[in-house]
Amino acid sequence: MTNISITANRKTSSFLSALDLITLIFCGWILLYMCFGFTRSPEVIKHIPVYLAIVVGVLFLAWLQKQPRWAYDPQNPSKRYQVLNFFRGLYPVFLFAYFYTSGYAFNRIIFRDWLDPFFMRIDQLIFGYLPSLVWEKLYSHWAIQELFHFAYFCYYPLIAGIPVYLYFTQKDAFREVIFNLTFIFYCCYTIYSVLPVIGGRYLPEAMALTKTYRGGPFTHIMVFIYRTSNHLGGAFPSSHIAIAIVLTISALKYIRPLGYICTVITFFLSLATVYCHYHWFIDAVFGVITGIAGYYLANWTYFHLKEKGFN
Repeated sequence: MTNISITANRKTSSFLSALDLITLIFCGWILLYMCFGFTRSPEVIKHIPVYLAIVVGVLFLAWLQKQPRWAYDPQNPSKRYQVLNFFRGLYPVFLFAYFYTSGYAFNRIIFRDWLDPFFMRIDQLIFGYLPSLVWEKLYSHWAIQELFHFAYFCYYPLIAGIPVYLYFTQKDAFREVIFNLTFIFYCCYTIYSVLPVIGGRYLPEAMALTKTYRGGPFTHIMVFIYRTSNHLGGAFPSSHIAIAIVLTISALKYIRPLGYICTVITFFLSLATVYCHYHWFIDAVFGVITGIAGYYLANWTYFHLKEKGFN
């Protein structure tokens, strides 16, 4: 019976993992999009080989793990297998920054101009003013600035810390969280590829404020990050809010005390995206919607793919 079960599992197990599948779908879309828009954005020529290399790399690693020397041995898992398996379960994290910044080369293929004036009008209709420009002026005390820049900065340790903790404590939860983060990022990046929106920094005054050293240490840290990063676009919806919400729900599910802390941080982070001039208010609203809806859609997709043999 045991041998039959093992054989059946081998037959139903896919060559690709769930992470591989969604990465290949995302890269395939971007490659087709870049080829379609090559004449409208010649800069894509330097990114096409990179995306192709990523596709080849994903397929190669999937193939490699099926080879006898690298395959899983339940009696004696080799170091070689453990290293490869760890990397295959985490590699999209190392690609997020590139996927995000490369979008600047092709995010104006359909719309030639930034769409910020449209999103500005929505904020103006809701408030009668632009929160991304006004809120910091109204509440300009250095302690308030520091609170919101601290909340925004917390995104970075959270996105690294929670998966790392789960890797050492709950392997299944780790794999689920990494898939959900990857799924949400790819959804956001797909939207960014067709909707070129800068956010609050579209306004010269707001752009200058995000690059002006002032206030306390966390305000300085965020200014340093935005001074050294030249990317534009990728504002609608706010991926910072969407990812923070996914991490918060995951923490509430698997590390409840930390989940309560994440809830407070995510609340202030959501306000900070507007207060610190990085997003329009409507970006933040759709960031919340993307985070909540995306989490449950990603979870459903993950377990559905597992049932289909994409482990």
